[in-house]
Amino acid sequence: MAFFAAWLRRFFTIDARRLRVRVYLHEGLDLDAAPTFWSLVTGVPTVQFRRGFRAPADPSIRTAKHEMGCAYLSYACSRTHRAIMGVVAALLTCRADPG
Repeated sequence: MAFFAAWLRRFFTIDARRLRVRVYLHEGLDLDAAPTFWSLVTGVPTVQFRRGFRAPADPSIRTAKHEMGCAYLSYACSRTHRAIMGVVAALLTCRADPG
């Protein structure tokens, strides 16, 4: 998350007000502490966070859970999306020099 947020800011001209974060937590974890943690990781103010999602307890899925849950960082801008997809396409079509 920290890498993606830093990469996005470093290589693209973005409007930081358009960054959004959503936190996914399992039942029993602290939904109030998680946004503060992820705000420090991503550099996105908590006022730009979407409402968190609390997953109901299901012991059959897993027992080890990340204390601060999972976070999703999104940025809504079609121009930036096209630029990123252009970079991805260029990287996927690159051929290593066999020499």
